[in-house]
Amino acid sequence: MSRDKSTSGRLTIGVSPMVKKVMEGFKISRAVRSGDWLFTNGQMDIGDNAKTLNPDDMLAQSVTCMRSIYEVVARADCRLAELAQIQVFYLADAIENETAYREQILEEFPECRDTLMILTPVPSFATVGHVVEIDAIAVKGKRRAVKSEKGVTLGVRRGDWVFAEARSNNSPADALAELRETLDGLGADVSDACRIYAYYGAEREIEERVSMQLELATAFQQSRPAIHATLLPGNRSSDCKIALEIIANVNADAPRRGFGSAYSPDAIEDWPFSNALRCGEVVFVSGQFPVNETGEIVHRGDIAEQARAAMRALREALAEAGAGMGDLAKIKTYYEGAWDKENWFDNLRARMELLSDPGPASSGIEGLPPVEDDALLSVDGVAVLEQN
Repeated sequence: MSRDKSTSGRLTIGVSPMVKKVMEGFKISRAVRSGDWLFTNGQMDIGDNAKTLNPDDMLAQSVTCMRSIYEVVARADCRLAELAQIQVFYLADAIENETAYREQILEEFPECRDTLMILTPVPSFATVGHVVEIDAIAVKGKRRAVKSEKGVTLGVRRGDWVFAEARSNNSPADALAELRETLDGLGADVSDACRIYAYYGAEREIEERVSMQLELATAFQQSRPAIHATLLPGNRSSDCKIALEIIANVNADAPRRGFGSAYSPDAIEDWPFSNALRCGEVVFVSGQFPVNETGEIVHRGDIAEQARAAMRALREALAEAGAGMGDLAKIKTYYEGAWDKENWFDNLRARMELLSDPGPASSGIEGLPPVEDDALLSVDGVAVLEQN
């Protein structure tokens, strides 16, 4: 019996019954195709009762995750050429050389050479023996790519949508300059930004982090994109002071509007980012924090209650932009934890309570803490509405 469900142009690819047995009321989809977009779940080499199948084997787990992505792309009636972005969340000490690892994956999966591959280190996973989780985004449309001198894909374009990344160990200015150069090669600019992710080195002093945030605020003052930020593990801080990811749209005729103001970490007053940004039929929601009406963190120390608060905020942000929980195609959660499966299950159960069934694809990344003291998690979302 097929686990795929299609309604009004939206296709959800369900997880296996084995996964659903682990948790009652499981609503997360393995992948969601809506409009021109396909979002996959965070693919993991996982078996019965969330057990890791190839413990501590980076290459074996990566190959399993990539094959799973290929499978859902085919089931969603998409083409591998439509893959725009693959994000590899890997255990920080499991890869000695990112360049060598990237080439291993591309040798095995050559169809992804013109796909943006983002490598993001994490300090732990919820299940012991797990070393990698990979998710993907595909978008229909004419393809372009910008590559480094060494042939690494820095940014891609699918139709009017642009995906790019940049990172620097020196300053946000360097990362932004690299980002602008990549975007320019794809016919875009930071003024076209719809969503950014920002990763700050965890060992940086708060004053330095605030300074970086202020530089980003200046750079994105006009475009007012949605934003979600987190901290990279300490053992990566020496390699990366700041990493940026961007999704932009270059169609000047696409209706575009920001809604509300994103939560401002570290009490930054002039914070230009939108709580939600709608561009055409796509709604990007900023990282939502467990806060009350006055911006104070609530339910300190209780990750399940904080998850419920963040999901309520996500629902409100979607509603303001004209979307609902049933329109969600993807959510991404960064949360505190360290090799703690029950902590994962607790916040996952709480996050699923407000979701539709079947729900969106999801990536829940342990050990990347929110950029706000006492917040144990933050959640963002992407909704794709039916085209009128």
